[in-house]
Amino acid sequence: MNYKDEIVFEQYFSYINMNKDMRNFYINLLLHTKDIEESEVRLNNTSECKYDLLFLHLNREAFNEIRFDGAVSNSSENRMIFGNIVRVRNKYYVKTNVYRFSDFLTDDNKEYSVLDEFVFKDDKVTRKSRYDRTLSPSTYNSDFFEAEIELLDDLQLDDYLVDKCNQLKLKN
Repeated sequence: MNYKDEIVFEQYFSYINMNKDMRNFYINLLLHTKDIEESEVRLNNTSECKYDLLFLHLNREAFNEIRFDGAVSNSSENRMIFGNIVRVRNKYYVKTNVYRFSDFLTDDNKEYSVLDEFVFKDDKVTRKSRYDRTLSPSTYNSDFFEAEIELLDDLQLDDYLVDKCNQLKLKN
């Protein structure tokens, strides 16, 4: 991205107390959280399960804790996300609180949280995810999920960011 693209991009994807490489890593990590990559919580069985970031604010605080807030969307619904990311040795813990914007939902199904644990070992990344128990039991099939995932490599992530920037420029 050129500097004009970066300016447009940073209007929607801001970051404080970190460099661009760190920003990109945390965007990559969030794109692979259970609830963004393949959510178990949907409006109905035919709704899309993958979400995309609309905007995101990242802030590195004391003790390298990362706080984030933003919005995700797909063709079925919009959601607000906020939470934190903490690193402990070779693991990253991502606690995501979700608020769903839909008139079709009861209040007890609008808010929930997900904890994702990313374990980096031997060039592999394993994601272990757990939904909170405040959701109605019929909302999802299980409360624990584990998957081996591949984060986007630098080129793929750059392509994603450039594509996202192009989408943002079309909106302005």
